[in-house]
Amino acid sequence: MSAEIHERTQFDWFSVARIHETKGEFEDALKAYEESVKLDSSFAKAWFHKAKLHYKLNQRKEAKDCVKRVLELEPDWEKYIKKYMPDL
Repeated sequence: MSAEIHERTQFDWFSVARIHETKGEFEDALKAYEESVKLDSSFAKAWFHKAKLHYKLNQRKEAKDCVKRVLELEPDWEKYIKKYMPDL
């Protein structure tokens, strides 16, 4: 990333989160997803991936909270929620 930390956009933070997640650096990924949604609370894709990671880490309450936000923003994504997080 060429942007300084204080200059990163929600998309930059999302990319950082995905990189951390791919490397198995889950806590760093969650922090980066959080930065992304802080900058843009309507960024449904970041909320969705944050929910999936919480779900993977068996953090069900946090996953549910993120899923709630995803469905407020993108009700049609319910099919993806059921696919990736079937018991939420």
